[in-house]
Amino acid sequence: MIIKPLDKQYEWTWLQSMCKAIQCADSQGIIALDGDKIAAGAVFDSFGPDACNVHWAIAKPMVLRHGFIEAICYHLFITCGRKRIFGLVPSTNTKALKLDKHLGMTEVARIPHAMGEGVDYIVLTMTKADCQWLPEELREAA
Repeated sequence: MIIKPLDKQYEWTWLQSMCKAIQCADSQGIIALDGDKIAAGAVFDSFGPDACNVHWAIAKPMVLRHGFIEAICYHLFITCGRKRIFGLVPSTNTKALKLDKHLGMTEVARIPHAMGEGVDYIVLTMTKADCQWLPEELREAA
């Protein structure tokens, strides 16, 4: 398993097809490769003073045992200095919601019908202080 910066157009294309991420001026990301196949990827955008959005897609769940989420959290909370991250998930994407909550994200808001009639947008967050994917001493520095 190789975890590296997202830097190839085919990686962006794969992520766009998997999680509808849109490449914008401040986008950056991480990709996990299993041999020459994409196993997972994450895009980070909408950077504010201490927060940003994260979009991730996981094709092979084994990346969770190989440091993928730790790499995302280290990059965002330590390298980029964010105190919190946000994710936006349509209420109909129950698989993504279950995974996000399993990874430690919590629901903070729900925007009714934002994705169409009967489909809410769920806003999830994770703080550096509560991030189980960082060593305790790095969380305490929040």
